[in-house]
Amino acid sequence: MTQIVRNATRILRGVFIFRLFITLFGVAVFSIRWSPNIPLEALGVLSRIGLLPLLMSAAMLATMLFLFLPGLERRMVGLYLPVALAMSILTFSLESGVAYLRPGGHLLLTLPSGQTISLFWASTEMILMALIPCVLAGAAYGVRGAVRAATLASLLHLALGVLVWLYGVPLGIFLALLPLRLAVLYVFPFIAGYLADTWRREHAALQEANRQLRGYAATVEHLATSRERVRLARDMHDTLAHSLSAVVVQLEAVDALQETDLGAARQQLAKVQQQARVGLDEVRRAILNLRSAPVEELGLGGAIEQLVERFGQRNGILTDWAVEGEPVPLLPVQANALYRVAEEALSNVERHAEASRLTVCLHYADGVTLSVQDDGLGFDPEAVDPDRYGLVGIRERAALVDAQVTVDSAPDEGTTLTVRIVEPWED
Repeated sequence: MTQIVRNATRILRGVFIFRLFITLFGVAVFSIRWSPNIPLEALGVLSRIGLLPLLMSAAMLATMLFLFLPGLERRMVGLYLPVALAMSILTFSLESGVAYLRPGGHLLLTLPSGQTISLFWASTEMILMALIPCVLAGAAYGVRGAVRAATLASLLHLALGVLVWLYGVPLGIFLALLPLRLAVLYVFPFIAGYLADTWRREHAALQEANRQLRGYAATVEHLATSRERVRLARDMHDTLAHSLSAVVVQLEAVDALQETDLGAARQQLAKVQQQARVGLDEVRRAILNLRSAPVEELGLGGAIEQLVERFGQRNGILTDWAVEGEPVPLLPVQANALYRVAEEALSNVERHAEASRLTVCLHYADGVTLSVQDDGLGFDPEAVDPDRYGLVGIRERAALVDAQVTVDSAPDEGTTLTVRIVEPWED
């Protein structure tokens, strides 16, 4: 709004600078006597109009002082532009009245070269100059401002028509064109006001949508952070906590065996060392996963492919990886969610499945589908302990991106996990 007011003020100043240039040009023309052929009838009219030209000159001078006086805009703040618009409408209306009193008036320039130039003053249409501040009022204050400015200009126009009639000038043309002029004074400012109001409503709606989007993004970020904390808690429980618990139990066994069977105690101690190494590897792998950003660096397909290769190398399991269909763009939150689901699924296979073969496929058709299939022990999905496995974490991650999760498994028949995003948000 402030920028619109400033631009409207600049336009008004530009208009009056142009009017000042025209006035100075006319003064120069008379000063060097290039206009000896001013119509005598115009001079006769000028002799009878009395105070009106003086009022017009005073109004123009006051308006220009108001527009260009330093510091006035800053002191008046919100009242500055309405006052400037009203003074401008008054000035142009008075100028229109003077024009009605000198119909056909013009400057006839005879240059030293002998060439003659006529500068006509379109006296009957000078009221249209008032359109400028009326349109600016519509742009700055909407339909309400446009109607108020147009009403002020129309009332002044009618009052000047009465004044011209009192001076004895015929009003035939004035009355004939009056409906058209009033219509023009209302229509164009109304259009400007309507467009300004529409822009403001859309701008306000866009700001509200941006505010809601920022709130939604903050909520999603908070939920994602909370889900990640829950996942980390589960990972630590299923890896580090289990490893440390096993180490504690085995150390107690060592303590009990060292007084009765040193050989068995040494064997048990070796198992403790192996268990500690496994737990250390799991912790390092979890830290590496937290610090890396494979999806951003390699893309979703490349990141999952790298995940599958590392899984096969680490466990000695035969792995198959495939990408089917033409990849579709995904938002980063969607791609990262699918990657973390694949990571969690492979972790579950490594811990619990005892599989000999793993197949991972990323399928692009009617959305995006990730499937992870193993030929391991399998399980009953309805009998899963809610505090174990990573299925809860997988479903939570999928829910964040509106993905569908399907688990097909049975004891001794392997497991197939399917996660599908039906409508990628990027589309």
